[in-house]
Amino acid sequence: MKRYDQIIIYFVCYTLIFIIFTTTLRYTIPFVLAFIFASVLSRLIRGISSKLKIDQKYIRLPIIILFFGIIGTLVTMLAIGIANQAVRFGVAVVNYFTDNGESIMFWFNEKYHWLISQIENLDPRLIESGNQMLNSALMSIRDISLSLGTAIGKFSVISITGIPSLLLVIIFTVVCTFLFTRLMIKEPHFLLKYLPIEKENKGRFIGILNEGKDMVIKYALSYLLVIFITGLISSFGYMLLGIPYALLLGLVTAFLDLLPILGVSAAYVPLGVYYFAHGNIVVPAGLIILWVIVAVGRNVWEPRIVASTLDMSPIITIMAIFIGLKLNGVLGMFYLMFMAVGFKVLQKVNVIDTFANNINDQTGGVE
Repeated sequence: MKRYDQIIIYFVCYTLIFIIFTTTLRYTIPFVLAFIFASVLSRLIRGISSKLKIDQKYIRLPIIILFFGIIGTLVTMLAIGIANQAVRFGVAVVNYFTDNGESIMFWFNEKYHWLISQIENLDPRLIESGNQMLNSALMSIRDISLSLGTAIGKFSVISITGIPSLLLVIIFTVVCTFLFTRLMIKEPHFLLKYLPIEKENKGRFIGILNEGKDMVIKYALSYLLVIFITGLISSFGYMLLGIPYALLLGLVTAFLDLLPILGVSAAYVPLGVYYFAHGNIVVPAGLIILWVIVAVGRNVWEPRIVASTLDMSPIITIMAIFIGLKLNGVLGMFYLMFMAVGFKVLQKVNVIDTFANNINDQTGGVE
């Protein structure tokens, strides 16, 4: 049983840290973002300084300004484009269901009664119950689509009223990023001063921390880049094929690319079926070509971009997503996914024993 002590300790510590982090995030978001940005910028500044033989204090501020200028411009353009297409899509859905709601309900009822007519000796009570369930489901779908317009309006109002708070977060993030970056350049492991770690264990702790941090950062940034490329190619493909809301659909496709096994097929297949059902053959053929480009391309660029992998099993990822969503929505999904990644990292740096090692090292009996 001693072998499982590490797992139990990890589970308890991770859960406590996750709860504290998520419950206080609305107060600490500028400092968390600043710390992440500073971790990237301090390494970048040290690298440029050593290569160009320039004192770090002369390039620190220009690099930080350039970094936030590029990130701010890209995020602003992307946010405006996605918000614009999301609003247009929501309005289109509301208008469609408003204009065609009755005909859609009639079509479904007609198909239902045709299906019932093909079945002999069916209890009339069961037929009536099924008809009521169908009508109730269709009414719910219509109500949800109509309430979408109200939700979009409320979201727009909330977004406008939240601009002052957002500006405050941006200002604090930029200022704290500059301060954290300057501190990390001078003393990369300054946080160790505030942790209860004995001096003789600091060297090993720093080694484990650096290796784990590099592994997670490389893995996360590499896959984000792969997903970004997939979303970018998909958006351009949608634009060329004349599919509306190309940017919004590209974002959805990039998100679906996170799902193992399904990937971009979860976006391409429904779109292809929809256009084929409406008599359009060009778009489904174009989506097939687009799928081949993305599938073949990923086999070329993904191994080169993803230099460090955690060898996460696809079934672990699927379980974390599904069980997490069932437990507590998106927050539960992130909880289980980060737990699995953290566990794998600690196994990689030999802090937690792997089950394979436990089996190989077992000499009989229970230790």
